[in-house]
Amino acid sequence: MTTRLSAACPLALLAAALSQSACGASQPAPAASAMSAAGGAPASTAGGEKPKEETHKLVIAVAACWLGGTWADALGAQDSTKPGTVEARCHDVERRVWGGAEDKTHYEQLRALEENAVADVIAKVHETAKQEGLDSPRREALVKVTTALADAEKEVMLSHRAADRVKRDLDREPEKLTADETDAVAPLRAHAKFDELLGLDAGNLSRESHALAILCALDRVEIARGLPKHLKLYAVADTFHTLFGVGVPDVPQDATKKLIPGTWLRFLSETAAAVGYPVTEKAKTPRERDALAWAGMLRGFADKLKTDADAISPSTDLSHVAVVALHRLEVEYNAQQAAEETVHLKTTSN
Repeated sequence: MTTRLSAACPLALLAAALSQSACGASQPAPAASAMSAAGGAPASTAGGEKPKEETHKLVIAVAACWLGGTWADALGAQDSTKPGTVEARCHDVERRVWGGAEDKTHYEQLRALEENAVADVIAKVHETAKQEGLDSPRREALVKVTTALADAEKEVMLSHRAADRVKRDLDREPEKLTADETDAVAPLRAHAKFDELLGLDAGNLSRESHALAILCALDRVEIARGLPKHLKLYAVADTFHTLFGVGVPDVPQDATKKLIPGTWLRFLSETAAAVGYPVTEKAKTPRERDALAWAGMLRGFADKLKTDADAISPSTDLSHVAVVALHRLEVEYNAQQAAEETVHLKTTSN
């Protein structure tokens, strides 16, 4: 029987297949930005010129912090090192935005996307762009991307929290499950801010905002893992509809009600078919079809990321993250296809 592989888990198969594309994945903790201690403006280089595209680098650093584990997963971070790399990236942003020594309050507010911290980040993006020539003309676009990303990430964060409560209840506190399932529906289904980021008109940064939205959507896919099937639909159905045009099935208004049997598998299979990687007739059992449909859906995400990566400057860290992420998704799809073929050969040989 096949077993679903996780794009978020550092499997030996993925590591071997990605040894070249992810050779730069284990990155050291980012260094503090070259900001002047007094005004926080970009420091001058040895030749007297200010660093180029400092504002854009700041926006991408902010994205790396807010996307947290998703960014680290894309770079192949091991589970043991992932928290440290996420923390280092966010401390780097903290230093860029507020200057000075590390501050626990600022750090926690940044990670939690609290309103005052987000406002400070956006203000820093605005002010930094004013002070440098290359990014100054696209200052408005840089602010738009940062604002839309903050809103989308806040939406995902609330969805994460709701899903984590349900998963905790399934494991340890089943008496709380009914109430937490009901409370989870609204945050799991919220997707308006994701839609805004995905379709943002940000000039020559539009493709980057689209790629960031795809990474947010992949975070929702990870949220769905481990949820009961009816809640999986709340977590991803609207997002898949926006991205792939697949129809959203009817789900109970009461989150404690069970789905009509086969609803989740049918929806996932329709998604895989919509992105061009349908489940083959060789898959006989529901478990096999589920695994192949899941892998096909992920391959659809890889195709979306490839389109974005091809249009993003390779000089930005976002390009590297997008390329490595899409390769990881392709490897998972290929591995699942190979596993299914092995099962089929064993079955026919018997």
